Amino acid sequence: MMTKKKEKHIKGAVISAMPGIIIKIKVKVGEKVKKGDTIAILESMKMENTINSPISGEVKKICVNGGDTVSHDNILMIIREI
Repeated sequence: MMTKKKEKHIKGAVISAMPGIIIKIKVKVGEKVKKGDTIAILESMKMENTINSPISGEVKKICVNGGDTVSHDNILMIIREI
């Protein structure tokens, strides 16, 4: 699955900081998260990296699935601040 490139005007977008493979999505649409919660696991260069929520809010959209390859700056999910 190809993911969207970073668009600066998308508020609440969680962006991939590095290329890799999404190992696991740890949240569901509609789930409430706190800033710093682990929301996904990304494997890059044979190391697992946690992706943490940059804000507290509700998961509005998930743009990737487990097993997807992502590039630097791809949108992984959208979190609506509450």
